[in-house]
Amino acid sequence: MPGASGSGWSGSAAPMVTLDGLHVLVARALAVRYRRSSLGFAWSLLQPLMAMAVLTAVFARVFPSIERYPVYVIVGVFVWGFFSLTLVQAMDSLLSAAPIMRRVAAPPALFPLAVVAANLVHLLLSLALLATVGAVCGFVSPWLIPVALVALIPLGLFTAALALVLSGVCVFFHDVRYFAEGILMLGFYATPVMYPASIVPERWGALLSLNPMVWLLAPLRDALWAGRCPDLSLLGLTTAAAAVAAVAAALLFRRLSRRFYLYL
Repeated sequence: MPGASGSGWSGSAAPMVTLDGLHVLVARALAVRYRRSSLGFAWSLLQPLMAMAVLTAVFARVFPSIERYPVYVIVGVFVWGFFSLTLVQAMDSLLSAAPIMRRVAAPPALFPLAVVAANLVHLLLSLALLATVGAVCGFVSPWLIPVALVALIPLGLFTAALALVLSGVCVFFHDVRYFAEGILMLGFYATPVMYPASIVPERWGALLSLNPMVWLLAPLRDALWAGRCPDLSLLGLTTAAAAVAAVAAALLFRRLSRRFYLYL
């Protein structure tokens, strides 16, 4: 197994990420994802649309106060799907890339961040389609679409932070993946994807507020479902908090990466 100074290992002195390498990995991931079927991107929308249909059929009458319930649900499904799928894929990214890192001086952070970027591109395409339909149907103002793009920044930063941390930890402790998948399953029900946050009892409200996805999902719902401008001060706070989390995660990942050569 090569050491830190081996010809194929990038070492801790390597940059966290290179744009050229990120572009190559993202393009490859998207090409693989969309070439598996004749419908390409349209086929990749089938699963969230089926989830929307099932959740609407089951819960639309339970929550009659939610107007345009299918739109309410699909925004939540898209956002949560991006978050959970990215973390699951990121946890395997370094282990899967071990043969590459032994041969090529590739920064380890490149692989989990490429997973984040590829899934973020897919989320952008999905939400762009939803925003277009909303604008045509008249419940989304075109000027709110740029606001929705801004609201994706803290979501992307926070997801990237967790992706870096979990991918690094999984190098040393493979079982972390199974624990994290269980937490993600619980997180889906603890996030108002299919129900309004207003139904949560007051005694549990403080607990709900500790869920970061509540704050990251809300501005996207405001813009793409409610047709109103999100609270810009709250959006600024979430962006700042996500940026701090991303910086802290990058520093932790860099420290962990000094020992990757012992396990990959």
